[in-house]
Amino acid sequence: MYNDRDLEEFSNAYSLVKMLKMYPEFNENTLDVTFNKGEAFFRKDAHRYCYLVKKGYFKVNTMTEQGNQFLMLMEGGHIIFFPLYYSFVFNDLVATALEKAECLRIESKFLKKVIALEDPHNHVALQYLTQVSRRFYSSLALISLSSKQRIVYTLIELVDTFGRHTKASVIELPSFVNYDTIAEFARCSRSYTVSVLTTLRKQNVISSKKSGWTILNEKRLREEDHGQKNKLLRKK
Repeated sequence: MYNDRDLEEFSNAYSLVKMLKMYPEFNENTLDVTFNKGEAFFRKDAHRYCYLVKKGYFKVNTMTEQGNQFLMLMEGGHIIFFPLYYSFVFNDLVATALEKAECLRIESKFLKKVIALEDPHNHVALQYLTQVSRRFYSSLALISLSSKQRIVYTLIELVDTFGRHTKASVIELPSFVNYDTIAEFARCSRSYTVSVLTTLRKQNVISSKKSGWTILNEKRLREEDHGQKNKLLRKK
């Protein structure tokens, strides 16, 4: 059984890049790339390369005949579509930049070679699976919540994962947060999402301006009916 802190120490993004740079073929197997807002790449390409997010945010969706379904968010320091194994089951996954993002593109064969030699206990793979499983668990648990609960819970998830305290009780949310993204993440219609968020704004719980979204009263937000009995893992 691994301690979270120990696992993170061995498998964080800085340690991974440092490990890769030990090999002279690092430069020919990696490339710094920039994704503009809305640009995307697919899981089916993971057999060729994966991406280490250096800066910015991505959403991961599944695209099937039934439609486009949001699954999770990934931010700086995380690998998107780590090449654990090949499977057609997950080839419908797509990662889309929510804002301008900087990534290190890594050739999958090179990554697997280095990890096999330098990480025999699979710390990097375990850390990746831990991060992804937490996000999948959170996404699946939304099914048991009401529409309003999903919207409020989504806000709380954004606060706990990406929120930045600027004052004692004010929390700044990332620039990609707006009515459309919250509606998508909460799996609610835009009109209903606007209605719920408008009520929260009138109660001075949130502020939604062009300059950015902020939480003005975190305590009040957490007191909303967001399904405490379904409280989930909120660690990154």
